Amino acid sequence: MSTPYLLYGMPVSMFTGKARAHLRKRGVPFQERLVNDPRFGGTIAPALGRFMIPVLETPDGTIIQDTADILDHVEQAFPAAVSIYPTGPRQSVIARIFELFGDEGMIRTGMHYRWSFPAQNYAFIQAGFAAGIAPSADPSQVPMIAEAPMAKMGGYLPVLGVTAETIPAIEQAYETLLAALDQHFRRSPYLLGGVPSIGDFGLLSSFYAHLGRDPYPADQMRRRAYFVLRWVERMNAADADMPEFADMDPAYAADDSLAETLGPVCAAVAGIYGAELTAQVEALDRWLADHPDLAAGELLQSEDRSRRPKGQLTFDLMGTPVTTALRAFSVFKLQSVTDAFDRLEPAGRESVRAYLAPLGLAHWLELKARRRIERIGNREVWAGPPS
Repeated sequence: MSTPYLLYGMPVSMFTGKARAHLRKRGVPFQERLVNDPRFGGTIAPALGRFMIPVLETPDGTIIQDTADILDHVEQAFPAAVSIYPTGPRQSVIARIFELFGDEGMIRTGMHYRWSFPAQNYAFIQAGFAAGIAPSADPSQVPMIAEAPMAKMGGYLPVLGVTAETIPAIEQAYETLLAALDQHFRRSPYLLGGVPSIGDFGLLSSFYAHLGRDPYPADQMRRRAYFVLRWVERMNAADADMPEFADMDPAYAADDSLAETLGPVCAAVAGIYGAELTAQVEALDRWLADHPDLAAGELLQSEDRSRRPKGQLTFDLMGTPVTTALRAFSVFKLQSVTDAFDRLEPAGRESVRAYLAPLGLAHWLELKARRRIERIGNREVWAGPPS
């Protein structure tokens, strides 16, 4: 292939890391471009109608923005012996749960550990933002270049519910998850066996750029969770990178089985995100009840801001109330979990329910808003009203 794929993003970007890792694993010939690339500002962003990264441009000029769509495209264009989408009932649904959790449920944690420790992180993040925007700038210009994007991103903490009162619960929940993941990756190279699933790539979103790369959380990971660090390294390698598991086949665990160590990880996922996810669906339903006239195909991010889903919700995290903003996109991502579950035969559904129920995740399987959300042309739109 003479023309490579182009990945527009930044090393400090959460979701660029997810897309990059998958391109590497699939052996896709690609070049990574920063947001200062003239083509990004002159062609890509205007075509999208918004400034978002990562973006994948295919050799024929097709522009793909969301990581879910990027990974879907690459899976079809560069098929491998084992797809990132498992086919076993339990594995297929659990992989989607981890994708949702990594993409949406860990945003608060990742943002806290990036922005709440300026003494340890600030210089590194400042250099990273400046290098991602204007890599050839004079060092004296670095503070000015990084100031605006850093202020914008750091300013999201209160909106995400990161406050002095909630930080102890956020850290306690993360430490529980980190310990459970460390035990799991001590015995398994990936979440579901000898190959990465969509769940691994989703989880990597926060565990690479924020938790595994920024100085303070990366130091925590190195000191407390060596095997999680190895998984982060493994996910960023082009090969399997699992010499610790030399006798393991490059496949999912046989017969739709799940490692015993995965149970505590799933329980930690439920503890971090279960109550919030339910509250997100309930909050979106309240907003939808006040907007019954939404037309099929209408953009979620409408130019008319009064028609954009918004509001606040409060949920319990480790016994602490957390107030955050409504994220309709999280409910959109939840649909991949419920859709995967709905596609199963009755016996498969029962197997999934039986596994997830004691872990606190069974209610995710049927958690749906009153209106579906679809993606058309790189934008999220409302589906038709329920029949």
